[in-house]
Amino acid sequence: MTLRERLVRFRSFWIFPLLASFLLHLTSLGEPKSRFNDLFWLMPVGILIWTLLEYALHRFVFHIQFPVRNPRLREIVNASHLAHHASPRDPRRLLVHPLYGLAISTVLYAGLLALSRNAFSAAGITAGIWTGFLYYEAVHYRVHFSLSESGFIARQRRRHFYHHFTNNKRCFGVTSPLWDYVFGTMLRRP
Repeated sequence: MTLRERLVRFRSFWIFPLLASFLLHLTSLGEPKSRFNDLFWLMPVGILIWTLLEYALHRFVFHIQFPVRNPRLREIVNASHLAHHASPRDPRRLLVHPLYGLAISTVLYAGLLALSRNAFSAAGITAGIWTGFLYYEAVHYRVHFSLSESGFIARQRRRHFYHHFTNNKRCFGVTSPLWDYVFGTMLRRP
């Protein structure tokens, strides 16, 4: 794979960090009381929010057969995820398209801004969400293409492949089983 192909395939890994830096800088200029050391608590809050988003989107959006008549809208909502289930080793169907991530991020940022009434705080939490998202992308890619038989990736692979090949109503958390335990959708032991 050439450098150009890698930059295109893994574009989220350079787009989102650049956007996070820009957003944090821009919002710090507009919020005179913003402090960068607040990121030590804002970003972990964003990462925790990401784990819940990962679970909720995977369970309640990507696996629901929406009665949407518009085929383009249906494709945007969940068809790419269903295509990933049909071809789980196809690298073109593995990573989230950045435009999809940016659209969801815009809605999330607007909601966080409305709740916090502080652009820098909303940006810090959004940066945490993006950190969680990029961690998800890395783990999901490794789960599908690594051959590790032990350790963290192997445990995640067992749960994720159970979801893919045995029961797609369980194991929605790719990076963490936390919400699967909370909501009772964890891998059942015999």
